[in-house]
Amino acid sequence: MKFRHRLRTKLIFVFILVALIPAMITGIYAVHVSTETLRNQAINTQIEHAKTLKHAVESFLSVAREDLLFLSESVPLKEYLNMKSALANPDDATALSQVANQVRLMVEQEFLAFSRNRRIYYQIRYLDEKGQETVRVDSDGLRSKIIPQKRLQNKATRYYFKDTMSLSSQRVFVSPLDLNRERGQIEVPHKPVIRYAVKVYDSNRRKAGIVILNVDANKFLKQLDEVRLVTQDGFFAAHPDTDKRWGSQRDLNTGYDIKAEYGELGDQFLAQDGTYSDDKMTIAHQRITVPGSPRQWTLVMQRSTKDILKNVTLFQITFAVILLLAVLTALVFALLFSTKITRPIEYLTHLADSISKGELIDNRIEIDDKGEIGQLAKAFERMRVSMLKSFERIRRQTGKG
Repeated sequence: MKFRHRLRTKLIFVFILVALIPAMITGIYAVHVSTETLRNQAINTQIEHAKTLKHAVESFLSVAREDLLFLSESVPLKEYLNMKSALANPDDATALSQVANQVRLMVEQEFLAFSRNRRIYYQIRYLDEKGQETVRVDSDGLRSKIIPQKRLQNKATRYYFKDTMSLSSQRVFVSPLDLNRERGQIEVPHKPVIRYAVKVYDSNRRKAGIVILNVDANKFLKQLDEVRLVTQDGFFAAHPDTDKRWGSQRDLNTGYDIKAEYGELGDQFLAQDGTYSDDKMTIAHQRITVPGSPRQWTLVMQRSTKDILKNVTLFQITFAVILLLAVLTALVFALLFSTKITRPIEYLTHLADSISKGELIDNRIEIDDKGEIGQLAKAFERMRVSMLKSFERIRRQTGKG
C-alpha cells in the first residue's frame, strides 16, 4: 500500500489541517487588525501630543500679551508720560525735568523687577514717540540688568516700531518669529524672539511711544524636542536638524522650508490640521493660532512608520513561533492518535489476511479497546472461532467418510 493511501497518513494530514487552517486564518486576521490598531493608536497619540504642545505654546504667548498690556498701564510709566507732556510748556523746566528723570528711574526699576520675576523676556523696553529707547531692561534668562542711557539706541526705522505706531488704540502688534538683531546684525548665539508691542498715550491722548517685549522664544521652542515648528511663511523655527532652521530671508536666508522637506505635502500641512501616513513615515500636523495675531504656525510631528509598527513585527514573529509549535503539537498528537487508531486495524488486517491463507488461525485475537476497534476485534475473534469449528466439522466428516 502506498504511503499516501494509508489511513494513518490521511489522519495525520487531517489533524494538521484542523490545527493549521484556523491558526492561519486567526493569525492573518489578528495581524491585520493589530497593524491598523497600532497605526491608529500611534496617530492618535501624535495628535494628542501635538494638541498638548499647541495649547502650551498658545498659553505661553497669551501670558506675554497680558504682561504687555499690564506694563503699558504701569502707574510709574503713566506718570512719566504725563510729565514728559508737561515739559512742553513748563514753569520750571529744570525742576520738572529732574522729577521726570526720577520717575523714569522708577519705571526702570519696575521693568527690572518684572523681568527678574518672569524670566521669559530678552528685553522689556519703552520707546518714545520718536523711536528712541528710553527705558530698557535686558535678560539672559538668569540675570536681568538695566541698560545705561548712553547705550540706548534709536529704533525709529525698525518695522516693529513703525507698525505699532500705525495701529489704532489698544491694538497689540505681534511680530513674526525670527532671530533677534542687535545693531542690525543677527546675534550669535542665535536668539529666537517674537515681539509684542502696544502704543501708549499721555494724559492728553497724544501718542507717547510704545512698550515692547522681546519674548524669549527658546522658552517654548526647547519644549518641542523632535517636533517641527513651521512659521506661517513655511520656514522651520524648530527642527531636529539645526541646519534646517531659520531659512527665511530675514534670518539665515538658506531657503530651506517645508516644501524642501515634504514637497507638495507641505502646502497641505500648512492649510489644515490632519494626519498623513505611508510606508516610511507617519505624520500629525496641528496649526497654532498666535494670540493677538492673524498668524498661524504649524506643528509637525513625524515618526518612522517602521518604529510605530515594530510591535506588529514582534507579534508576527510571536505568531509564527506559536503557529510552528501548534503544527508540531498537532503532528505529535496526530501520530499518537492515528497510531492508536490504525495499529489495531493494521493488526486485524494482517490477521485477516493470514487467516484467509490458512495461517495464524489458532492465534487468539486480543485487543484492549472498549470502543469500535474493540468491537471489531471481538467480531474477528468470533469469526476465527467459527472458522475453527467449521474446519473441525469438515475434518470429522472427512474422517468418517
